[in-house]
Amino acid sequence: MVLVGFSRNKDTLESVRTAVELAGGLGIKGGETVLIRPNANTADPAPGSTNPEVLRGAIREVKKYNPGKIIVAEKSMSSLDTEEVLKKLGLWQVAEAEGVDEILTFDHMKREHVEPRKAYSWPRGLDVPEFLKSIDYTIALPIIKTHWTATFTMGLKSQISITSDRDRRQLPHGQGMDVIFGHMIAESNLIYKPDFYISDATKCFVTNGPNVGTLREPGIVLASPDVIANDAAGLALLKTLGTVPRIQMNSVWAQPQIKRAVELGLGVGSKEEITVKSSGIEEINEIIANLA
Repeated sequence: MVLVGFSRNKDTLESVRTAVELAGGLGIKGGETVLIRPNANTADPAPGSTNPEVLRGAIREVKKYNPGKIIVAEKSMSSLDTEEVLKKLGLWQVAEAEGVDEILTFDHMKREHVEPRKAYSWPRGLDVPEFLKSIDYTIALPIIKTHWTATFTMGLKSQISITSDRDRRQLPHGQGMDVIFGHMIAESNLIYKPDFYISDATKCFVTNGPNVGTLREPGIVLASPDVIANDAAGLALLKTLGTVPRIQMNSVWAQPQIKRAVELGLGVGSKEEITVKSSGIEEINEIIANLA
């Protein structure tokens, strides 16, 4: 049974703390090197990118485990300089103020070519930063929101941040491409999968996305060690907010990203394997009902 924690508090730091606690806590061991990956694909503020206070909360939670090293790293879209994006969003400044050991970008890192056996949608394989071999524990900070061509972008799609520009050029942007896009997103998690997800639903796009759309402000943080549970719960939340027909009218388990991820064994395979715990979420029963 996998835990998903939902928390709503006026203090975002408290929301992060409570959500992580409800999800069973982080599995970090003292002395480990921990990577935290915010979402900063563009310089658009939350929910275009991770709320800086969610990053601050994640760093503070990691510090409780006495890690050997904390690294914050991300890669923005191919045409942008990631360091500039992180600074424009205030994410770089938060990482500095919280005293992380390193702030890095994946822009120019040395990479190795990998071809996972079941990544059928990536016939040319992927190029992965060699740096990841030095990481003991990874936390992703995805945003709960819709995406104009992938339908949604959450924990599974956050994996695209470590891929190279060459890899990203293979992604099939365009209407009606959600199935192949979904398969590619799920399969990208075969190369390197985070250990924990702290998902930002302080603000969400419920249409369009990822950088513009209809805005809702549920003020929620989700947390889970399981990427499928995380994304299924995020989709269930979007349904309570009122979202695009492809999400609203379908089971979360029918979404191409989720369906392919289940086939690959990347996490849970059904609602029955998920236990939801919450704090301050009046609509939690509706969210749980939408996990079907």
